[in-house]
Amino acid sequence: MYRLSDYHFRELVTTGPDETALGAAVKMDDQHVGCVLVTSGNKVLGIATRYDFVHNIIACEKDPKEIKIKEIMHASPITIEANATPIDALRKMVEGKVERLVVKSGEKIYGVISLEDVVGSLEAESLSALSREKYDQIFDMVKKLTPNLLSRYEGEERIELERDLNNEVKALLRLLQEVEVSLRP
Repeated sequence: MYRLSDYHFRELVTTGPDETALGAAVKMDDQHVGCVLVTSGNKVLGIATRYDFVHNIIACEKDPKEIKIKEIMHASPITIEANATPIDALRKMVEGKVERLVVKSGEKIYGVISLEDVVGSLEAESLSALSREKYDQIFDMVKKLTPNLLSRYEGEERIELERDLNNEVKALLRLLQEVEVSLRP
């Protein structure tokens, strides 16, 4: 089963607590991310998301050049262990009413995973499960098609077996087409 530690995390975008909101927003924009971790050394102090910028600066008509990021961040962001599954992450997001979690293992921070990332991984995992099921069916069919099978039969039995094998090959080809179609984006 897929674990969060299997996810390819982007490089962390971090800023110090005394950075201006504008400076943090520029970093987020440069890296094309929806949040910034507020850190001091190796310690995560908080997280600031796009929503925080809109809700705490723009909607309040504050100057982003004057506001420090520590004034709008969420202190002590919700974390999840890297060995957790996407389902665990989704459950934690719902319980915490957040769209992003900090993924860590001990003191090591892997990165930030968003609701969009979790949903994408769940879709990929369900597709993989479907494909595994189809591939198991294909494997079972292939086992029936052993190359020396026909050499054991003669006459009517051989004709009947050839017909059965031909039907199995057609079924196998249909199944392969289904798998190919299911794997297309």
